[in-house]
Order: sequence, then structure tokens, then C-alpha cells
Amino acid sequence: MCLIITGKSAQIRSTLLDTHALLSDIYSSNPDGIGIMYATTKGLKVVKTLPKSIADATQFISKLPNDDRELAIHFRWTTHGHTNMENCHPYDVVKGYVGMMHNGVLHTGNAADKAKSDTWHFIQDYLASPVAEHPALVHNEKFLDLIAEFIGDNRFVFMDGEGKMSHVNYDQGVEHDGMWFSNTYAWRPSRLIPQYQSSYKYASRYANAYDYDYDDNYGGYKSLPANSWKTDLKPTGTPRKLSAHDPAWSEDDYEYVDEAYDPDVLAETAEEGSYLRVDDLESLLINANVDELEACLSVIPATTINMLFKHFKAEPTRWTKAKDLSAHEAEVYHALLAEDSENIYKYETMTVAEVICYYLNWERNDVPVRNTLPALLS
Repeated sequence: MCLIITGKSAQIRSTLLDTHALLSDIYSSNPDGIGIMYATTKGLKVVKTLPKSIADATQFISKLPNDDRELAIHFRWTTHGHTNMENCHPYDVVKGYVGMMHNGVLHTGNAADKAKSDTWHFIQDYLASPVAEHPALVHNEKFLDLIAEFIGDNRFVFMDGEGKMSHVNYDQGVEHDGMWFSNTYAWRPSRLIPQYQSSYKYASRYANAYDYDYDDNYGGYKSLPANSWKTDLKPTGTPRKLSAHDPAWSEDDYEYVDEAYDPDVLAETAEEGSYLRVDDLESLLINANVDELEACLSVIPATTINMLFKHFKAEPTRWTKAKDLSAHEAEVYHALLAEDSENIYKYETMTVAEVICYYLNWERNDVPVRNTLPALLS
């Protein structure tokens, strides 16, 4: 499994320590090591531990810097190599200057040395030499794109001695309150995000085929890059029902059978092949179903946004307080209230889905659509 969290150190620290049962949940699923990296005046700081209990994990987290420096933390669940400090993330790419964390299972494996992890082998085989010669590569967009294409359903986080951080496959993770979480299967997002729901169907009922990694066991579809969700996707593949992290996963094992719908009840949309109905969208809003709404925004964004603005009217919830929104959330919030269909696409789909469900009520044809979400901000 494994989980990486990135963000401001104080924010990560307080979230893990103050959110009921969150750290316990993460540690119980990923008990094989915790490591952090952040910048200091003397360069990149790396600290690792092999906690034997939740008390040990809590003590380690309590020592994180209580300030606004960027920090990355990794919780390990062993898939390759021994469970020891050497295999605990982060790893040195350039000793003392560039560190790396990994979440996933790399197809390159660890056959050369079973005691070492797949991450260790990947660094030695592909990254150590070029990055040692050109450390800035870990922040080069084209280089990161090449890595992303090669590693597929995996996430990397790099940090250098100046505190600059880069992500590979950032959009396979989720954002919340200024932090990034590398997945949704190695922890329970509902611990942190009220009304978080995992759906076994997601957007499969709303689009007939797409190039998504379907994670039926662990929490759903991976989102697309932020700048690619304005146009509905063309049918290019079939969904997967087993996580690609599972050693038993095989592309050939799964077939997708599309669900039939009565065309008389389908909403009028410009995108051929879209099956999202107004009633479906209303149900997502009523139940504050962020996961499924985010999948719709990723798979059929134009349909979803056009339908939302055509058939529903946004109003602030009684518990929403502008001062409690992050700057990013506030931008999305005001764009939705203004029905700004041109600029709404520039934001992350998960952030848009969260603001729609958590901070706004939606009226449909003069009939109130009140979501069941308890007050987030009292």
C-alpha cells in the first residue's frame, strides 16, 4: 500500500495529531516505517523510524516542525524488500541533496537483490546517474512526464536541499485543505473529509468507456491532469476491477459491460455517448457524493458542468464561512456562484467536487436540493 502526504509541515502535523483516529488508521494499514523529508539551512533533512506501536508513530509525528516549510511524509507497507531502515522512505537520489518517496508497485521489480525494495532498484537503475549529473532534472516537467509514462500507476515525490518539491503523477492522488495524499486506498478519507464515500460504480454509469484505472477494491478512479478535464474523454479503454497494486492484477482478466438506459430519461447533452441524467446529478448533490461527482467531472466534464449550471442554482450553505476557505477553494467557490463555465475547468476536479458538495446548496427547478452533509464549518 503505502501513503505519501505533502504540504506544510504544521498543517500535516496538526491534521495527523488532531483528526480523530486518522493516524491510527494510516499506521494500521502502513506499519512498516515512517519517513519525512524537508529543507533546512544545512540542506535536505531526512528522518526515518520503524515504529512498533501507534504510540511510537504519534511521538514521531509530534516532532515534525511546527511551521510552514514544505514537508513530505511516507508511511510504508512492505511489498518488496526487507522491512528495515534502509528500505524506509525517503531514499537518497543524490545523497544529502535530492530525496525521493514512492507509492505503488513498480513493474521493474527487485529481482537483482530481493533484500532491497523496488524503489531502491529503480533509483539505482534509472535515476541516480542522470540526477547526480543534473539535479534540476527532478523539477523538469518533460523529464517528470517521461517518468510518469514509464511507471504508470505509481506516484513519486522528489525534494531537493532547498525545499523545492516535485510530484510524478500528482493527479493520481487527492488534495484536501492544502495537502496532497498519494492515494485513497491506504487510509480512510472519511476520517478527514466528512461524507466521503467510496463508490463501486463511480462514473461507469455515466460514460460508456474511458481510459481509467478502476480501483474497485480501494477507492475508485484516478483523476486526470488538471489541464486535461475541460473536454469529455473519447472512449479508449475498459475499467479495471482490481487495483493495479495487487500482484494478481492482470489487464486481461476484466471485461466491462455497459449499463442500459432509457433514452427518454437522458438529459440533453452535446456529448455523444454521455449517460449522465439530471436525476443522477441531483442524487450526487443531495448525498454530497464527492467521489462520484469528481469521476463525472474527470470523465465527462463538459456534460457535468453544463448540466449543473443549466438545471441547478448555487446558494451558500448556512455554515459556509469565507474566512475558512483556502484561497484555492475560494476561487472555485466564487466561480461556481458566478456560473463561470469558462474558468471552472482550470481547477482540480477534486477541489471542484468538494466545493460543490461541501460548501454550496443547489436548487433545481424551484425544488430545494439540500445535501445531507453535516455542517463542516460551524
